[in-house]
Amino acid sequence: MPTGLRDNPIVRPFFAERAPSDLCFPSRGLGLVLMILGTFAAVVSLLFVTGVSGLCSGLSLCTFPTLDVLGTIILMVGWVVATAGFALMFTLHPHGRAWAVYGLMLAAAGDILSFVGDVIFVGANPLYYALGKGAITIFIFWLVICAVFYFLVVTSRPAPEAPPLGE
Repeated sequence: MPTGLRDNPIVRPFFAERAPSDLCFPSRGLGLVLMILGTFAAVVSLLFVTGVSGLCSGLSLCTFPTLDVLGTIILMVGWVVATAGFALMFTLHPHGRAWAVYGLMLAAAGDILSFVGDVIFVGANPLYYALGKGAITIFIFWLVICAVFYFLVVTSRPAPEAPPLGE
């Protein structure tokens, strides 16, 4: 990964340097916890993809939720990339933070696209009006999770370097 993708204001924002010390977790432990939670989020996103893509099965005059499915797939891919970044953080790889941040950004973009697609789908298919009521809750939930994980990742501190074996 080029250095410009690792050392920019997205991956290393201004507030990360001034974060309170009690909110800065070691990247190794944080990577492990977020890797487990990210795996869970990726599986839940996969279930959302299968659920959303099956909304119009067997119904006539139902428009397929194309934008909603596309957004949900991007959400799932974002969580997979973020989870790979969390795993790299756990192994103390220097690219782990960048992978995690870009995966979380991709997941947030997929969440926004999925919400817009859901609004369009519900507007075109009044049969699913009740489905639209819960969409805003799911949208806000995923955005809050992405924001909290982003804050934790960018404020995490790298593990201290081990002393050489000869000393």
